[in-house]
Amino acid sequence: MMIVELGYTKYVMSNKDAVTIADILEKAELYEQKWRKEEDGGTTYHVYENDKQFTLTSLTNSLYNMAKLAGKPVKE
Repeated sequence: MMIVELGYTKYVMSNKDAVTIADILEKAELYEQKWRKEEDGGTTYHVYENDKQFTLTSLTNSLYNMAKLAGKPVKE
């Protein structure tokens, strides 16, 4: 299993799916809207090269099974 970290969220998935997502993200461009007042020209829209980081981390079967048994953490 692999942990795929995007922003502040971590997802657990098979190695195959993690590699597929990594391949897709490497090809993706970023999209952003910048709000500005109308008198300043209004909102602008931008598409540009992906400079964001994502992380892939291997997860051992024993750690995966232990974490799976623990389930969702309880908020205190």
